[in-house]
Amino acid sequence: MQDYDSCMNFTFSSPDAGVCTVKLWASGRYGFSLPKKVDIVTPAGDTATFFYYNRKFRLTAELSNRAIVKIAIAQFLAGAGRGEPAEVDHDIPPYEGALTPVRSNTPRAPLRVRPGKSHARLRPQAQREPAWADQ
Repeated sequence: MQDYDSCMNFTFSSPDAGVCTVKLWASGRYGFSLPKKVDIVTPAGDTATFFYYNRKFRLTAELSNRAIVKIAIAQFLAGAGRGEPAEVDHDIPPYEGALTPVRSNTPRAPLRVRPGKSHARLRPQAQREPAWADQ
């Protein structure tokens, strides 16, 4: 089993379960690696799990993270993924309702700057008081 890092969290309104929480987990440093896992949790605590592998060769681009979440929600509303994990199916039309992003309370890591880059060596000049001779 892969080690997953939290990537994206959403909430959406389900007609039968109420406001559900969606967590998209992706392996890799920035959430671009495969496989991806989508967990959907109802207010009652029921969980549905979906995996996205993109094993099929297609002429279209790989699905975006938000598209994966919307397709998993559509499968969840159709009854899939409850009890037994399911694979995200490209052929199912995505969920058309609103997704509300949920921000994590943990601070983001600072951006990395390579020391060899010219913008990394430039330092902003501090504002100085004019010298007595300039006044």
